[in-house]
Amino acid sequence: RSNLRSTIRVLEVESGRVVPFTIDVRYSLGAPAIIWGRARWSRDGRAIYFVGGNEQGLSGVFEQAFAPGRNTTATRRPVAGFSPEFVTESLGLSPDGSRLTLSIGQESASIMVADGVPGALPPARKLR
Repeated sequence: RSNLRSTIRVLEVESGRVVPFTIDVRYSLGAPAIIWGRARWSRDGRAIYFVGGNEQGLSGVFEQAFAPGRNTTATRRPVAGFSPEFVTESLGLSPDGSRLTLSIGQESASIMVADGVPGALPPARKLR
């Protein structure tokens, strides 16, 4: 795993005070180009859901307890996603907290051949 990381921090809206709580979301060089650590509050405010990667490098949604002043990493648990077929990019929670929606992306690459197209010429070859 790499030292790359996004850090989730919490601010108190009313005062602007930084709350003593962080979640480090680690990812590797070459990982999908998503916002690692994109987060949402649980309905009761006791947990944070966020996009992160598992040990296999697959992206998905984790849940982790929110407790100011405490390291709650041990409470982190995978919730959804983590598929080799798609990249979990974002998430949404229903107002009552009973449903989670994933936004996914699929990475693909292809090569197209332009054969017989006016103006499409092969690269010039150097003679030796």
